[in-house]
Amino acid sequence: MKKHPEQNEQFEAQLRNLPDTVNQSLAGLTAGTKLNNRIQMAVRDSRASRQKKSFSVRRFVSVAGVCAAAVALFVGLSPLLSSPANAPLIQSSPLGDKPTATERTLRADLTGSDVSIGQKQSVPSYRNLWSSSSDSSTFPLIGVNGSYYRMMTSPRSVSSSLLGASLGTIAEYTTEPSLSGTNVMLSNKAAVGTEVYGISGMSSTFVAAEVDGQMRLFQRVSFNGNALKGSETLADVMQLSGHVASIELSGVGTITDTSVCADLISLLLNDATYESSGSLSAKQSLLIELDNGLVYQFTVKNDKIASCGTWSCPEFFEAFEAACE
Repeated sequence: MKKHPEQNEQFEAQLRNLPDTVNQSLAGLTAGTKLNNRIQMAVRDSRASRQKKSFSVRRFVSVAGVCAAAVALFVGLSPLLSSPANAPLIQSSPLGDKPTATERTLRADLTGSDVSIGQKQSVPSYRNLWSSSSDSSTFPLIGVNGSYYRMMTSPRSVSSSLLGASLGTIAEYTTEPSLSGTNVMLSNKAAVGTEVYGISGMSSTFVAAEVDGQMRLFQRVSFNGNALKGSETLADVMQLSGHVASIELSGVGTITDTSVCADLISLLLNDATYESSGSLSAKQSLLIELDNGLVYQFTVKNDKIASCGTWSCPEFFEAFEAACE
């Protein structure tokens, strides 16, 4: 029980006056040395006992305070520790129609979903949209008179609203396209007689053809030493100007400001230097999402990019990193 200060002072005064009180109460009895020592010892024992109790109470209050603070901290952190993660970095969305702002999350699921680039706080990981052959032979492609297009994993089906004019039909199906001529429309994936369409306004960049009942997307690439034809430039095989919605460089960052994206693409098209008709093998990608929902991919290695030919442009990467800061 807690005592008030006035009570403590009164109690101590009574103890100090105890010898006088005893003398008065005993009416003339003499307190010998032995009795006097016992009285003084009682006073000291009483004070020591009260000090010990006071220390115990203070220690209890201190420990209780620490425990209460720990409980409060745990309760405060519990929602953060148990709450679900932020919105998924990959969301499914139909391709072909112009994506909304909420649908713009990275388009890179390789298991069949259509995915889109979105603004994220974390550094994006490597994502690969190139389709590969199940038997590890030449990748799935379509050859259009010496221009080659590689099948992409996304989208799984191209919207009919994106299809432009027909470029012709597959005249030759072959498992060894490198042995065929360049003056024919061929494929190692689409069947003979399959109609091949250019993507509206981008037929030198993308084509589409039906594969296993789905209208699949194919992107212009290098193949068997063939990349640019005649006087073609990067801008001719990468018809993206005015259509870029966002850009992602794996391991670096994502840019969704369309004006910054436009400046970066302009820099790339104007300053990139053509290195070779070959490709690159690397685990870094540059993904460019367009306002029609499609995604263009470059393979990246150091300051070089590869798709239709290999190009060098250190200025682009410097500007991209600066824009991400």
